[in-house]
Amino acid sequence: MDNEEKQDVKDELKNPSFLLFVFSCIGFQVFITGNISEIKLLQHIGAGLMFSGFVSGCVGAFRQSYFKKGIGLMLAGGIGAVLYFI
Repeated sequence: MDNEEKQDVKDELKNPSFLLFVFSCIGFQVFITGNISEIKLLQHIGAGLMFSGFVSGCVGAFRQSYFKKGIGLMLAGGIGAVLYFI
């Protein structure tokens, strides 16, 4: 790869949307695995990863001045957290 492609990959990995996607996907998979195997610890870890994905995506959206997207992510994470604890 040349330097321009390397820089594009670095920029993409630092993108908060990428963090949101990665943490949320991994957290969802761990959460579902915990539900299937009925292990509460896995469920809690998965929920924590999903919540941290939403928080990091929200903070990244606010840093890039995407206020509507940040508020939407904040609401989605908050609703998910409330539904998890009910």
